Amino acid sequence: MDQKLNIGVSACLMGQEVRFNGGHCQNHFLRTTVAEYASFFPTCPEVAIGMGIPRETVRLEYDENENVRMRAPKSGEDYTETMNAYAKDWSDQLDQLDLDGFVFTKNSPSCGVFRVKIYKNDQPAERRGTGLFAKAIMDKFPELPVEEDGRLSDPVLRESFITRIFAFRRVKDLFFENWTRKDVIEFHSREKYLLMAHCPKTYRELGRVVGNMATYTREEFHMIYLKTFMTGINNKASKGRHHNALTHMAGYLKNHLSKEGRQELANTIDSYRQGFIPLSVPMTLISHMLRRFNENYLLQQTYLSPHPHEMALRNHS
Repeated sequence: MDQKLNIGVSACLMGQEVRFNGGHCQNHFLRTTVAEYASFFPTCPEVAIGMGIPRETVRLEYDENENVRMRAPKSGEDYTETMNAYAKDWSDQLDQLDLDGFVFTKNSPSCGVFRVKIYKNDQPAERRGTGLFAKAIMDKFPELPVEEDGRLSDPVLRESFITRIFAFRRVKDLFFENWTRKDVIEFHSREKYLLMAHCPKTYRELGRVVGNMATYTREEFHMIYLKTFMTGINNKASKGRHHNALTHMAGYLKNHLSKEGRQELANTIDSYRQGFIPLSVPMTLISHMLRRFNENYLLQQTYLSPHPHEMALRNHS
């Protein structure tokens, strides 16, 4: 890549003291590891709409029509319309910002993505909501990879998110200027095993889309391919799918290896599937063998290096 990634982020995760209590929740992984490869676009929607620092707490509540509102339970102030208006203005800028991903703050009534509490009268809160600002961004651009800061402490989810944002950057770069059918076919070929690890069905579907490229306008094909590609990549890669992709790659080496060598590779891949070793071990072994036997088609696969090795994300996944 010749340019840094563009990542939207809740401002408190960058160390800005904008939380309701005047503090922050700086995310070390973003500020150190990711910062080497990305430019950040921070925002705190609650501060942006004038709620102040510090400020009273707000939460999501159902109104009498089962609509979700963002209210301050102490004062009764309703910030829903103001927040929705700000979220719309921000989401309307997404094309200009050219974001590759967004990291939101967990549990936030404005920025939470998963299982945000929604209250109704005196009943126990339901953990089924999404913050108003985060929802607007996700609705506007469903292909955009998103994650919460708390989930980035999980090595599998962390690796998945970084894989997704780099993939989004690649597919956007593919269609940046005067792309050709040859460019698309080469891209699709390079992404084969990464797609197989995330969603084999999407790989097959995209193959049909590429095969029928002549039936679409350029803009139609661009949007269909990008949306379908990211739908597949945004699926979580499972150990079973990784095992399947690695086994397919190992098949290219069967004529180069002795019986013992084939068994060693198969055992290593299976040890990963059973959770005994991290993904980096079979990846390193198979990459070494591919270089040794000059299997150039597989050496070009994005799957072998979907993000910089220096990030060491597969050492724990």
